[in-house]
Amino acid sequence: MRYRDENLEPTPPRVLLGGVVAIAFGALLTWQAFMPTTYLYQQPGPALSVAEIDGEQVIHLTNTDAPTYLSDTDLHLTTVSTFGNPDASVRGAAAVEAYLDNDKDLVPIRTLYTADDTNDEVRAASAAMMAESQVNAVLAGYGLAGIDVPTTTRVAGFTEGSGAEGKLRVDDVLLSLQAPGEDSFSPVNFTQLREYLATIDPGTELAITVERNGTEHVETVVTSDPGEGGEGSLIGVYITTEVQEGAPGADIALENIGGPSAGQMFALEIYDQLTEGSVGGDNIIAGTGTVDETGDIGPIGGIEHKLKGARAAGATYFLAPVENCDEVIGHEVDGLQVIAVDNLEDSLAALEAIKTGDTADLPTCTP
Repeated sequence: MRYRDENLEPTPPRVLLGGVVAIAFGALLTWQAFMPTTYLYQQPGPALSVAEIDGEQVIHLTNTDAPTYLSDTDLHLTTVSTFGNPDASVRGAAAVEAYLDNDKDLVPIRTLYTADDTNDEVRAASAAMMAESQVNAVLAGYGLAGIDVPTTTRVAGFTEGSGAEGKLRVDDVLLSLQAPGEDSFSPVNFTQLREYLATIDPGTELAITVERNGTEHVETVVTSDPGEGGEGSLIGVYITTEVQEGAPGADIALENIGGPSAGQMFALEIYDQLTEGSVGGDNIIAGTGTVDETGDIGPIGGIEHKLKGARAAGATYFLAPVENCDEVIGHEVDGLQVIAVDNLEDSLAALEAIKTGDTADLPTCTP
């Protein structure tokens, strides 16, 4: 027998429609949560010791008879973890989570990469920049300790419209340059070449001597105008500096770290091993910044994340490129003193102050 409740009324069509819409909207949200977006996100990565990890030395000096020393200073490089790449964005749910998390930055992919970039190309470029930073760190670290490292300067490529293309070749070893009526000049690195060309007028016919397959060749290259804001002239080539075979160097045992931003900390660790005592006392000191062979420190990206990663690793001091100070302001981390540095001499002065405990007068990134 069936019973009928006379008090029940049929559900109005409008309510039914609302329920259907709600279910459809929920399904749409669920679907979107797993769909790709046009974003990636970044967050603080680990700060890693360049002295020792899991009881293993990170940087081993090679081909040198110079004495090396143990140190109580624990220098750390800092990193940014990126989720997503040119080939694959993060999913919708991850993008929403990143948007709501103060420790994560949601970034449109096209602000970092072009439509033509691939993940393999980005990885290769990052690895190449890391390799170059290690060479520069070797030159700067040994140089800071007063040890010369013989290098070879090679042609790596040509700029668009270069007057040197067709005369010089990739892998040519650059031996000397000579302006009419002047003494020849032999650059040992890119910085010296740049400084020399800054004294040469555009349109100068330079006699450039290179070594190619064991034979010297002399080619005449007309220098070009560097453009607005540039000094001197250009020869239209890309240059790489290599440590000569058998010269003092370093093996750096770090995996899955790319880019050039660890250069400063590599150079300081090399210097610390080559000098007696502890460069920064018994402290954990983190930092970031590119370094060239002369010790000049350059800016990097993601410093706000690196500050957090440094503090999480126990660092109480952070060496920041002075050119990144604008990005430090507003992202200060409690318990972490940020010290602005422009070159390795600045860094050594800061480390000495840290060692003595007198850091009140060190330059900071305060506005």
